[in-house]
Order: sequence, then C-alpha cells, then structure tokens
Amino acid sequence: MNNYIIHIFSFKREICSLIKKTLDQDKYQISCTHNEEITESFIDNFRMHIDCLVLDKDIDDRLKNRIKEKFSNIPIICLPSLGSEFDESNGIKYMSEPFKLSELKKAIDDISSGGKK
Repeated sequence: MNNYIIHIFSFKREICSLIKKTLDQDKYQISCTHNEEITESFIDNFRMHIDCLVLDKDIDDRLKNRIKEKFSNIPIICLPSLGSEFDESNGIKYMSEPFKLSELKKAIDDISSGGKK
C-alpha cells in the first residue's frame, strides 16, 4: 500500500533510480523531476500532492530556495553538498557527507511514520 508520496528533484536520473530501488515500493509512491524540467516556472506550477520532498545537491541555490519556500509545509530532505549549511529548522533535514542510501531510507521511514522531521 504505497500511500506516502515522495517527489525527488535531481538533475541526474541515476539518483532517482537509486532512491527508487532503495525505498520500499509497497510503502512509498515515488516520482521524480530531472534535468531541464527543474525551472522556476515548473516549480511555480507544480500542483501534485506530495508528503515529502528530496532535493539533490546539484540544484541551483536560487531554485532550491524557491522550492523550500513553496513546500515549507512538508518535510524536505536535502542530499549532501560540501559547504552546505546544515540548519535543520523548518522541517528540512540535511544528509551528511558521505551520503549513504541507508541513511536516506531511515530518514524517510522516520518521517513517514510520524517521527522526527
């Protein structure tokens, strides 16, 4: 029963594929937006209901800030980037370097079960 909806913004299709393979497909519904699809216009017009958002480290800071503003009411997980600020306020969780899929899986499992944002 995949009723928890996760959306991934990543410039690399491989990241989406890896995350999809790591997470329980029976528990989660996972969708992705990649490459040139990630624009201000796309973000502004994004209307799909989602429960959690995963942001890849390669997304431009301006777009990342726009995404964080628009989706401030849901948990957001940011994949690691050297030099990132690790402020875990406002429901935003930053994954540590080096990034491990097992840690992302645990974070999503915790969030989806009502645990820590």
